[in-house]
Amino acid sequence: MEHLLHQLEIIESELSTDRRNPELWNDHGVGLHLLGRYREAAESFRTAIKLKKTNPAYHYNLANSYMELNEIENAISCYLEALEHQPNHIPSLNNLADAYELTGQPHKAHELFHYLTRIQPDDPLSHFNLGNYLLRQNNHIEAVKCYEKTIHLDKNFTDAYYNIAWVLKSAGAIHEAVSYAKKGLALDPEHEDLQILLVELESPDQG
Repeated sequence: MEHLLHQLEIIESELSTDRRNPELWNDHGVGLHLLGRYREAAESFRTAIKLKKTNPAYHYNLANSYMELNEIENAISCYLEALEHQPNHIPSLNNLADAYELTGQPHKAHELFHYLTRIQPDDPLSHFNLGNYLLRQNNHIEAVKCYEKTIHLDKNFTDAYYNIAWVLKSAGAIHEAVSYAKKGLALDPEHEDLQILLVELESPDQG
């Protein structure tokens, strides 16, 4: 915290003599955002955008502050603006999908999560995020397929093992769930959620 406050003081000192520098305003916004001062951060990001409208990162950062302020529609507008300047800006696409889901637009969210797997098919995180979306929509079978794809691309992606084990547990497939939990823990013995899940799976109540 002290280091962050010190960095912010340095940026503010530089801004006192260089008010037309959009990157400094963006850095100022990032610092304020990290401190939880989202309203002030948004103002700094808006200033950066006024000075250089074409930088997608500025719109993305402003959108993230709006998300923290629960101004979801404003956030969506900013993510879309970022994508106007860089159509495949991956962070904006990911967060826009989340925002659509939050505003009750699951079809748009689904389309974006699928699109992300198409434009970066070798990125395990894209398949994992799609799986999480499908899981939230109670489409467990398709979610597990996404998690399996995640593991195929990155065998050390332990959260995917956890999610599969959780789905299998919910379906009553205890033996199979134990197998996935143990595979995940073999890769990361300190994974707390997997530890807890395995204890639950191996309790006598599970039969």
